[in-house]
Amino acid sequence: MDRCDLAVVGGSFAGLACARQAALNGLDTRVFERKIAPGAYTQSTGIFVQEIADMVALPAELMRRIKGVRLYAPNMQYIDLRSPGYSFVATDTQRVLTWMADRAVEAGANIESSTQVQEVTRRESEVILEEQELAASYLVAADGANSAMAKQLGLGTNQQVLCGAEYEVDGFDELDADFLHVFINSDYAPGYIGWLFKGVKTVQLGVAVKPGKHVKLRPFFEFLKSYFGSDATMLSGRGGLIPCGGVVSPWADGNVCLVGDAAGMVSPLTAGGIHPSIEIGEQLGVAVAAHLRHGLALPQDQIRSMVKRYPVKKRLRSAYNQFGAPDSLVNFMISNGLFRRVAQIVFFHHRGLLSKDAWRDILFAELAAK
Repeated sequence: MDRCDLAVVGGSFAGLACARQAALNGLDTRVFERKIAPGAYTQSTGIFVQEIADMVALPAELMRRIKGVRLYAPNMQYIDLRSPGYSFVATDTQRVLTWMADRAVEAGANIESSTQVQEVTRRESEVILEEQELAASYLVAADGANSAMAKQLGLGTNQQVLCGAEYEVDGFDELDADFLHVFINSDYAPGYIGWLFKGVKTVQLGVAVKPGKHVKLRPFFEFLKSYFGSDATMLSGRGGLIPCGGVVSPWADGNVCLVGDAAGMVSPLTAGGIHPSIEIGEQLGVAVAAHLRHGLALPQDQIRSMVKRYPVKKRLRSAYNQFGAPDSLVNFMISNGLFRRVAQIVFFHHRGLLSKDAWRDILFAELAAK
């Protein structure tokens, strides 16, 4: 039987970030990806927040900066939201994941695509990947929102998910490319939002809905054509599940650990998961190396303080799922100053709803503008 230090199941943002850092720190690292290549048939919209794009030094040709958010009420009235010195980043997701995979391989990781890990056996000091005939000292499961590894390993699973779908679109020539266009509309996106933005190569259009509701992407597409260009055509589509119930419990045990969507490390309110996937994935890779090579604490204990629990956002998500907000109320509130401030903090969530700094920056920015 072959042996390695770290086995990573899943070759998306979290898995590749973890694998690269582990390999850079001297571990024999193997990544197993069930698709034909990392980035193939990706389900992610690929919106990065600014700090994570800067942290990984994303190549300029793989991204396009977006200066702000244009938030629409159901009646299509809108407000523009910005944060001083801050932007979102649209990416060519497939090429970004290919680039991340190449960097992991350059660091020394081995990636096996078209390989599905179906059976694992845990022992005290190693985890056996039966079909691969491989014994790993530590296993990281980064296999998505509906994680098969979580079930096999007896770890927590995502109990609350949004259902999302997205088109890549040609057209919408009247779309303002400086904004991520976000739509609150209970007809097309009950329990969450719709979105539209100019990506690196095409326009991206999507919706996500709360549990029990059907995705109406095609009707939403037809609705937006009357506002942004009637000649728009659909090029391709994709869809998937988005965790929205917060971090699962337990997300780690002994020599196995979940990360990324598999662990529910996604903001319950904004459904933003790329940032924590990469940031926590990288730190987990470093922690696994410190544990195996230098005898430090279990990796999950080293990074536990980094894993956000989102208590406020979980409660807001639960309330929104249960009660929602009538379209008439959103139409009325869209121009309200308090609504604007709360919306701005929600979208520029790197500081959080309870952050005094976030509120101070926004309040002083508005006063300065006056």
